[in-house]
Amino acid sequence: MSEKNRLLLVEDDNVSGQFLRTKLKERGFEVDLVLDFEAKENLNLEQYDLILLDIMMPNLSGTEILNRLRKKFNRFELPIIMVTSKDESASIVEALKLGANDYVTKPVNIEIAIARIQTQLQIKKLLKESLKAKQMSTMSTMVATLNHEINNPLAIAVGNLSIPFEKIDEAKVKKSLAALNRVADITKKIAQISEQTSSEVSEESYGENGKIFKIEG
Repeated sequence: MSEKNRLLLVEDDNVSGQFLRTKLKERGFEVDLVLDFEAKENLNLEQYDLILLDIMMPNLSGTEILNRLRKKFNRFELPIIMVTSKDESASIVEALKLGANDYVTKPVNIEIAIARIQTQLQIKKLLKESLKAKQMSTMSTMVATLNHEINNPLAIAVGNLSIPFEKIDEAKVKKSLAALNRVADITKKIAQISEQTSSEVSEESYGENGKIFKIEG
C-alpha cells in the first residue's frame, strides 16, 4: 500500500475547514487542520507534502504567512496552494509573486482542488526522481574518475617495488610509500561514495531565496 500524502490545511473558519478536510481525507490524504497559524508556528512543517493556505486569515494574512514560509522552504520543497475568494484577484497576484504554487477559489470545487494538489505533488515527485538520477550519475562519474586516479600512484609503487632489493634506496622507498598512501586515500573515498549511494541518495541545488534544496530518499 502506497504511503498517503500529508497535507496541512490552514483555514480560519472551522466549519469550512472541517468540510474540506473531510473531503480530502475521503480521497486518501492525511490532513491536519490549523485555524490559527501564528499559534502553531513551531509546528514541524517538514512532515507535510503540501499546504493549502487561506488568504483571509486573522492576525497574519495568508500572504504574510506565505512570505514567512518561503523564507524557509522554496516552492519545490513545500508546495503551497492558496485558497481565495473569486474577488481577491490582487491578493492572488501578490501570492503568486511571493511564491505560491497555485490557487483555488471559494467555494472550493473538490475535483479542481484534488487535480491541482495532485499536479503539485507529481511535480515534486518528478523533481525528486530527477535529482536522484542526477546524483547517481554524478557519483558514478566520481567513482570512475577516482578509479582512474589510482592507476598513476599504483604504477609508481609497483615500479619501485619491482626493482631488485639491492638497488632500492631511501628516496624510492619514500616515493613508493607516498604512492601507496595516495592509493589508500582514493580507495577510502570510493568506499565512502559507495556507502552513501547504498544508504542515502541526496542532491543539493540552490532554490529560491538562495536556500539549499535537499532531497533525501
